[in-house]
Amino acid sequence: MENYIGMDAHGATCTFVNLNGKGEIISRCQMKTTEKNLLGYVRSQKGFTKLTFEESHLSKWLYVLLKNEVDELVVCNARYLAEKQGPKTDYRDALHLADELRTNHLVPVFHEENDFMEIRSQVGAYKDLVREITQTKNRFKALFRAQALQVGGTKIYNRPERIQELSSQTDRFVASQLFEQFSFLNEIKKKYILIFKENAKKYSSIGKLKSIPGINFVRANIISAIICSPGRFKNKHKLWAYAMLVKYTQESDGRTYGQKMVQGRRELKNVFVGAAQSVLQKSPNSSLRKYYDRLRSKGVDHDAAKFDVARRIAAISLSVLKHDKPYDDKYEEKKRRIDKKVH
Repeated sequence: MENYIGMDAHGATCTFVNLNGKGEIISRCQMKTTEKNLLGYVRSQKGFTKLTFEESHLSKWLYVLLKNEVDELVVCNARYLAEKQGPKTDYRDALHLADELRTNHLVPVFHEENDFMEIRSQVGAYKDLVREITQTKNRFKALFRAQALQVGGTKIYNRPERIQELSSQTDRFVASQLFEQFSFLNEIKKKYILIFKENAKKYSSIGKLKSIPGINFVRANIISAIICSPGRFKNKHKLWAYAMLVKYTQESDGRTYGQKMVQGRRELKNVFVGAAQSVLQKSPNSSLRKYYDRLRSKGVDHDAAKFDVARRIAAISLSVLKHDKPYDDKYEEKKRRIDKKVH
């Protein structure tokens, strides 16, 4: 017998609905979210068992807990779930998930239990920290701009004495608190940088990624954590789509409706585009910079050429992770010369 189990998971309770291959309800129940309860329900189901739940803050814990308890586990992307009619309840949500699993309409989210999934937690927290620092600095600078005081560049963040230029006591108080806030957060950021450097020593693949021009400690950790298992990408084109570095043409009934970028991981896009910008600014003798210059000499505009460099860095990163070998800039140049002679 086949079991298609939909689980609507929450911090306090979880609701299960189990369907057979014909869509008939075998069982349904709601229980408190505890390890004992979840394992007890799943283990009580007889036959071939498939289970699904939506990607959420509980996903990592649930995946590790249940992945070996069922024949197939799908952590699904809620963004691509078909809409359902009627009122929203935990039971209806679980039933909908079970039916979508039975009809094979779910889009899975990648999960795997390995060291890089742990680094994902560090990377996620670091990303939130950087966002908070940026927002706090923007609010700090806005106080000066509101009084037409010049605050171009980043020097303002290292000059607390300029707070006295603000005209009101209230603004000076707010500015001083904001200054203390982002100064404190910057100290925490330094601790994450130290962790990322230790990761580069601990995991050889992260250290090898640093051999690519434009990839520093932070970017190497982000790439490793998000890609996690390079084998899940069949080729560089799959990674480009996942990293939101390509657009796809939309067509219907013989007509073209422009291009659209598929949903992916914007963090990877930011990493690879940022790495490309670093190459242009800091690696003038690298083959990647020479590649950019060749594109520009052919009339390709700056933004398009930079994105091409970003895609090349993404492809190199995937190759480094798959083959566990550092990047060789001289090899790229030799390969280009050989290809040029052949053609």
